[in-house]
Amino acid sequence: MHPPLDNLSATGPDLSGRLILYVGGRHQHVSHLRRIVEAHNGAFVHHDGGVEQSLSKLSAQLERADAVLFPVGCVSHAAQDRVKSLCRRLDKPFRPLRSTGIAAIIAALDSVTARTASVI
Repeated sequence: MHPPLDNLSATGPDLSGRLILYVGGRHQHVSHLRRIVEAHNGAFVHHDGGVEQSLSKLSAQLERADAVLFPVGCVSHAAQDRVKSLCRRLDKPFRPLRSTGIAAIIAALDSVTARTASVI
């Protein structure tokens, strides 16, 4: 059971229906991340970074996404490289995350709404 997210939606950014692609991370966190994005008026899709899903599927998901987030410690270098190169080519904001905590996710979503996501 997850804690209520009512206070998060009041304090965080309005994603205005943006589709957020989250690449990698831990499978058990995906439903919680989905709830956070949806609490901020966004849509959420997850790709495991090539563990069970193919990296070719990542390309299709990335083309539909408005922004991409990925935790650098929980995704392969191949998936990170694919995300970065595709995002640059398609001019999509992406944000590598040093932490998978709620504060880091909210900050990344905030940067996405400001269109200032990190591009390395």
